[in-house]
Order: sequence, then C-alpha cells, then structure tokens
Amino acid sequence: GPEGGSGPSKTRCSTPHQRKVANPYQHKNSKNAGNHSTAASAPSKMSKASARVRRICTVPKPNPQSEPATFPVSIKEIANELDPEKLANTFKQRATVSVSFRNRHNIYDFTIARLALAKRFSLIEDILESHKDFKDISHEGFAIRIISLYGKAGMFGHARNLFDELPQLDCVRTVKSFNALLKAGVECKRFDEVCRIFRELPSELSISLNRVSYNTIIHALCEMGLLDEGLLMLSELKSSGLSPDVITFNTLLDAFYREKGFQGGERIWATMVAHNVVPITRSYNLRLQAMVDGGALANAVTFFDSFKKDGLKPDVNTFNALIKGFCDLGDVAEAKKWYNRLLDSGETPNRITFSSLVPTFCDCGDYELAFDLSKNMFNRQIVVDEALLQLVVNGLVKQSMVDEAEELVELGKSNSYVQYHLTTPTNDKLPENGDHSV
Repeated sequence: GPEGGSGPSKTRCSTPHQRKVANPYQHKNSKNAGNHSTAASAPSKMSKASARVRRICTVPKPNPQSEPATFPVSIKEIANELDPEKLANTFKQRATVSVSFRNRHNIYDFTIARLALAKRFSLIEDILESHKDFKDISHEGFAIRIISLYGKAGMFGHARNLFDELPQLDCVRTVKSFNALLKAGVECKRFDEVCRIFRELPSELSISLNRVSYNTIIHALCEMGLLDEGLLMLSELKSSGLSPDVITFNTLLDAFYREKGFQGGERIWATMVAHNVVPITRSYNLRLQAMVDGGALANAVTFFDSFKKDGLKPDVNTFNALIKGFCDLGDVAEAKKWYNRLLDSGETPNRITFSSLVPTFCDCGDYELAFDLSKNMFNRQIVVDEALLQLVVNGLVKQSMVDEAEELVELGKSNSYVQYHLTTPTNDKLPENGDHSV
C-alpha cells in the first residue's frame, strides 16, 4: 500500500468493555470559520416608498460562499484534465469557494480514485488535508467522508490521524466515525490494526459498538481467513444486546461458501434461518455460485427457480454465475440461452458477462456473435481487457471479416470513455490456431 505496513496478521479480537456515549453532538465554531455577518435591520422611520427605492438601488454585497456564475462541476470536465497536478489544484480551488461542490460525493470519489490509480498520494493528501480548514469538518458526517476517501485511496495512516484529530477540529466522535475508521482499515487490508482498534478504542473513547461495528470486524476476520472466529463473533454481538442481520450472514456466507465449499456454507445458511433472518438476492446468489463452483450446475439451474418462488428477482450476478458455468463447460448453446434470459429480464450485462462469453464464442469460431457482443459492450460503455477485444479482431480477420475487424479497431479509438490500442493484423501475423489466450 502507499503507506507500507505489514501484511494481514491473525490477531485475535475480543470484545471491548462498552459504555454508551454520554455527550450529545454539539456544533462548535471552528477556529478556521470565517466571521461573515450581515446587518440587515430595516430603518424603523423610513417610509415604504423610500424603503422600496433603497431595495431596488442597493447593490448587494458579494457572499464569499457564493459560487461563480459559470462553475463547472461535471465529472466529464474533471476527467478531461490529463495533468494530475492541475487536476488537484483546480479541485482544491473549487472546494474552497463552493459548499455545493464539497457536497458532490461522486466527483470526490472519482477524483480520489483517479489519483490513487496514478499513485499520486501526495496530491490526495494535499486535497483532503485542506478540508480541515473548512468549518464543515466540525460535522461528523463530513469528517466521515474524508476518512472514507483516505480508506479508498489506501491511505489508512492518514485516516487514523484524522480520526485522532477530530476533537481538536471541534468534531465529536461517535460510533459512526469509529465505524468509518474500521471500514477504512478493512479496505486498506490493515486487518491487524482493525482488530486492535476494535479491542481498544471503544472503551478509551466511551463509544458503544453497534451492529455495523460487528459486521465490519466479522468481514475483517473472514478476510484474514479466520472464519471460525468470525462466526464466534455472533455470540459476542448477541451478548451486547444486538441481533445479526442479513449483512452479517452474507459476509459469513461469502467466506464459508468460498473457503469451505458448499457444505461449509450450508452451515451458515442454517444458522441464518435459525435466527429468522430473511435472505436477499445476494444471499441466493452466493448459494447458487457455490453450486456452480462445486460442479453442481444442474442443481444451480433448479435453484434459479427458487428466486421467483421466494419473491426475489435475479440480478446480473445471478445470470453471470450460470453463464460462466456453461462457458467453462464449453456449452455454448446454454450460455447463449442464459445470456438471452439476462437481456429479457431487463438486467444490464456487465464486464463479467462479456469476459465470460466472448472467449467462449471465439473458441467455437462464432466470431459474428463475438463481434455483436463487442459492439454491444461499446454501446454500454463497459470496460474490458484490451486483449479480449484484440482476440475478436484477430478472429474476424482470420474469418475474412476485415470490415468488422476495422470497425472494432475504430470503436476502440473513437469511443468517449476509454482508449483501446487495437490493431488490424495481416493474415501472416495472426497468432497460431487455437491461441485464444487473453
């Protein structure tokens, strides 16, 4: 990660002594807040006519918090800025003058993700640290956003530092910001620190854990491979007067089905039923995926009918599990059938859908359908590996469908969301037959 640190360690987590938060949230004036005030008392002796003239003729004072008349805030505009340093400077300037800009969560998520992908962590620090100067930071919800953004960027040390500084920034810490810190640690894969924080901080800060806290630590334990400890946390949760929910069980189902096979996951399913927790579509998807992974594709197809019977709607992940299962078996007809059922359902195909189907169609020589799928992918602005598209281009040339190959190459250059460097090879430079590696 950007801040170093050792890999996941198998630290055992115990439940801290819990005390409820005694202090209600109180907003205090930040040391950085401006002293902007307006004196707007109307003259008591002014006639109605003269008051009206004064209202018409008076030029209002500029509000330092108001936004410029032309204030670009679109993700597209930010995406078009290719220089990361200019992007960061422009972003800071806009955040400084505009409250509404600071409320645009999608722009923040996009910008921080882009800078993190480019490994420009100093620019991320420059942007987010500057937000300590805004009076918004005294509101816990705003502080939680900054902690979360540090977590998404892989900068857990900065997230922890901000959490520790919140009292000096006139922000009262509750279980909400504590949970945000835990989640940031999980996203950064700093599981040993997550366990230590879970054990130590609640009693130190008089924070009472809630169900989100336990769900997060269960997630951390499962990511560490400590599945049985994660399961034991159910007892700790209940001893605190809380009840597990479907998120608790989905976290455990995901880990147990993946690591301990279908029977291991069924143990969690039975526990979920015993707790009267109603499964949702994701729960059913995890069970269906485990059937596919275990080679019981026929059982998975039968189980698919349980969705409708139990009042649930299959989503794209449901169909993807079956599509990939049949693709792995080389059963092109069934894969096509489930792809068509996906389209008929109104769900939108995604990257996984195309990444499963396209190589399968290429393997069986159905490049016409692979071409149609590739164009559909461009229409839906789905990003896939460049090698996958080059595989289709090569196959089209081999099948003397050069016009179609060149159309894909052009789409790779001209689309508005990602640039693919595809080439139209000559027949003598094509890969050997059967080389469909992606």
